[in-house]
Formats: sequence, structure tokens, C-alpha cells
Amino acid sequence: MTTPQRALPKNSPPLPRRWSISPSDLNWIVLGVGIVLFGMWLRHGGANHVASPIDIIASIGQLTAIFGTYLALVGVLLMSRAPWIDQVVGSDEASRLHRLAGFASVWLLLAHAIASSAAFASFDAIASPGEIWASAVDFTFNQPGGLGGSVGLALFIVVAIVSVRAARARISYETWYGIHLYVYIAVALGFLHQIKIGSDFANDQIALITWIAIYAVTFLPLVIYRFIEPLIRNIAHRYYIDQVVIERSGVASIYIAGSGLDRLPVRAGQWFGIRVLAADGWWRSHPFSLSAGPDGKTLRFTIEALGDRTHELQRVKPGTRVFLEGPYGILTGAVRTREKVLLIAGGIGITPLRALLEVLPARRGDLALLYRGPSKESLVLRTEVDRIAEMRGAKVSYMLGSRDKYAFRDDPLSPAGLWASYPDIRDRDVYLCGSPSMMSAVEESLKELGVPKRQVHLERFNW
Repeated sequence: MTTPQRALPKNSPPLPRRWSISPSDLNWIVLGVGIVLFGMWLRHGGANHVASPIDIIASIGQLTAIFGTYLALVGVLLMSRAPWIDQVVGSDEASRLHRLAGFASVWLLLAHAIASSAAFASFDAIASPGEIWASAVDFTFNQPGGLGGSVGLALFIVVAIVSVRAARARISYETWYGIHLYVYIAVALGFLHQIKIGSDFANDQIALITWIAIYAVTFLPLVIYRFIEPLIRNIAHRYYIDQVVIERSGVASIYIAGSGLDRLPVRAGQWFGIRVLAADGWWRSHPFSLSAGPDGKTLRFTIEALGDRTHELQRVKPGTRVFLEGPYGILTGAVRTREKVLLIAGGIGITPLRALLEVLPARRGDLALLYRGPSKESLVLRTEVDRIAEMRGAKVSYMLGSRDKYAFRDDPLSPAGLWASYPDIRDRDVYLCGSPSMMSAVEESLKELGVPKRQVHLERFNW
């Protein structure tokens, strides 16, 4: 099937609500709660437990338990898709912070297990490694809450191992995602562990209420925005595949229709998780960006067959029901700070930028697009891009072939190349989408050119 001529949207759906909080507000909230937790530890006499090396080890065990648990909950909250997180820091930054919080929590909880076992096994002198191990085994199988705590820690360690870059490269997204669900079991077991033996829960009603509130603030957004809201939206809109259009070999556009899409709050540049409601794929969610501005009638996603079941998505029959999660992401006009805009795309990364080229408000000459691809034939949606550029008076440049063929000074993505083509680049917002290596290279070029970080907008979709 050939690509249909898609008219520019005249009536856009409502825009998602914007939240007035900033990243620094979130940082202060996280820091403030941490200070409160440390203050409660002091209130429980923690500062008095430093009279001997064994007391210090016990205090380390207590503090690492408190902050290891707290960072685990922060990591869960960052992945809740709560709009005040997604729209303020973005999916990309939320994922990065989630990984940092997750790894830190595992190290702290591991330190808690070792220090607490050492303190429990020590009497007149600090216990030997063998005695510490025996203490840990005894705690696991003979103490109230011990088995749950140890199993929870083991699950955290498993999730951390598969999150290491080398491990992620050897497993599928589905396997990685499935293992990550164990975090919820680990957190639940940790909660039960705290109830059984945690001094905060046992002896202090204020601390009990505080910790329960922290768990609630963590999991209520997760339940609402990961489960309830997507379910309500899917029931209301009844999404289904309207048509599948082959753009070129290996690339297809999927048009998703539904009921009342003119009421769905969405922006060009955002992405959705797509689940095809078929017997062999309903449980897999694939993230894809909109490749056209929302027009209130259909949502279009242009997909390249790169693995992880994307081949099957391109062969889905019209009429098949789908479950959408989203919209998510901040690669939109909402983060724009300048009148002039430069869009830099690589390969299939053209999809969200093509949508932005279509809908971003701009005077003629204020929009520019640099599109990199290995060959002319590899360029996706080029006919549409050229048509939109002509209608809107935007400048479009194509960079074809490997970057290796360019001398450094002639490389269009180098600082010299970007400066030569866009001497006003410091006065532009730069939207970037492509391979991780390309985006990293462009980020370095923009940094060298002195483009402020607040004017650079991107999402990597790493997992």
C-alpha cells in the first residue's frame, strides 16, 4: 500500500495539563523526606549508639536500612508515570535517576544485611566473616521476618544484576521487564520485614504513620497512572488498528483509531506504549512516538522492524484491538524556550521530529531540520517532510552516508559543521532524536558550541 497524503491537522485535541513544579522542587522534597527520616533515627537514640565499634556497626546497619528502603521507594515512584514526574523531568531523566536510586538502594541494603548480621554476632569483639555468615543464616531461618527480608534482598540483587549494561545487552526487553516486576515483591517483603522487627514501627506511632505515608505516596501514583488511568482511557477510547501503510522496506506506519480521540489530551512528540490484544502479544508493551501531529481522528506511529517483535507489529490486521499506555514524554513544544528551532534526526528518529515540524508554531524561516541517514533510500517519510517544509517555509538538510567519510571539520554534526550551517544555533531550541551514539555526539557538539542545556531536548528510550 502506498503512503496516503495526510493533511496537516486543523483542529488539535486538548493539550495535557502542565504542572508548575520544577525539578528542583522534586529534589527538595526527596531531600526533605530524607532529613525527616534521619531526624527520626536521632529521635530514637541513634546518636547515642556510637560508644563502641560494635555500636557503630549497628548504627550503620540501621541507617543503611532506612535509606536503602527510602531510595528503593524513590526509584519505584520515578517509574510510576505520574504526570508531575514525566512532564517535569521527562521519561529519559526519570529512567536515569531510577537506575541511580536502584543501584544505590541495593548497595545500601546489602550493607545493612552485612552490618546488622555483624552487630548481632558480635559480643566482646567484632565477629569474624564466618560468624557473620552464620548470623545471617540464623536470622533468615529462625527470626521473625527474617526469611522475607532475605528473599527481598535477593530479589533486589537479581534485578540489579540484569540492569547492568553488559547484562542488558544479552537479554530481551521482555525478559528484562519481567524480572523488574520482582521489585514490587521485594518492596512488599521489605515492608513486612519492617513491620516485624523495625524499631520505627514497633515503638513510635509518628514514625509508623510517616513510613506508611511514604509507601502510600509511592504506590498510589503507580496504581493510578500505570493501571487505573490507562484502563479508563482504553475503555473510553476503544483503540484499534485502522490501517497499516508500508513506507519502505522494513518500515510501516500504523494508524490507530478509536472513539472520541478528539478528547484525548496529547501533544506532537509524545510517545505511547502499544500492546496488541492478541493471544501471543497482549502482555508486551512497545514504546513508539507519534509520527504525525494529533488530528483528533487517528494516532500514527511509524515503526522500523528492528527486533523485539516489531516485525509482528507491522503485520497486524486492521480492526485488531490495541491497548495504549500514554501519552508520555516531554519532547514537545511545551519545553520550548526560543522562537527558532532546529530539529536533528537520525534514522527512524525522524518520527517525533516530523510531528513537531508539522505543528510547532513558527514564522517562515524559524524552523530547520537536519536529517541523517545512511542512504537516500533509507530516509523515512521524506516526501512528507519535504511537503511540510515547503508549506511552512522550513529549511531541511539531509546528511547521507557514514560520518566516517567526512573530515572532522566537514562533518555536519561536528561543532564546526553545525556552526557553519546554523550560525544562530545558540539562539535556537534543539530537538534531537536518533541512535544513542548520534545523540551523544551531537550533545557534545552543542556543549562545545555553548548551547545552553535548557535549550537541548531529547529522549533516549533506553532500558
